[in-house]
Amino acid sequence: MKIILNVFFILVVAVFCLNGCSEDNTTTGNNNTSTNQVPNKPKNPYPADSSENIDTNVIMVLSWQCSDPDPNDTVKYDVYISNTLPVGSTPIVTDLNNPSYGLGIVAASTNYYWKVVAKDNHGGSASSNTWRFKTKLRQ
Repeated sequence: MKIILNVFFILVVAVFCLNGCSEDNTTTGNNNTSTNQVPNKPKNPYPADSSENIDTNVIMVLSWQCSDPDPNDTVKYDVYISNTLPVGSTPIVTDLNNPSYGLGIVAASTNYYWKVVAKDNHGGSASSNTWRFKTKLRQ
C-alpha cells in the first residue's frame, strides 16, 4: 500500500510540474510584460487607396496612420513603392520616425503601388495592404 501511495504522489507531482511549474515570463509591477505586441497594421493612406487623377504639379507626400498597442514602444516605418505589382522587396526609405514620406513630383498618367511596414523597437512588425493611386495627365 505504501508503494502505491508513493507512486501516486510521484505521478501527481509530475503532472503538476508539467502543467504548472513552467517559468513565468510575465513581469508584474510598472505595467511591464516581457511579451511584445506588434504594431497595428498601417491604415488610412493618403492618397486614399484607388485614388485617380492625382495632381502632378505638386510635391506628393504619402501619409498613413499607425499606432502600437504597447504605449512605450517606438515605431519606425519602411516605405515600398512601385509602378507594377507586386511591390518590390526593397524599400525606397527605411526607419522613418513619422507616418509620412515626401515622394516628390510624380510622373503623369502613372499607376503607383505602395505599402508601409511598421516596426517597433522590440522587433515586431506589421505590413499595410498594398495601396494604389493614379496620377492625371500633365496639362
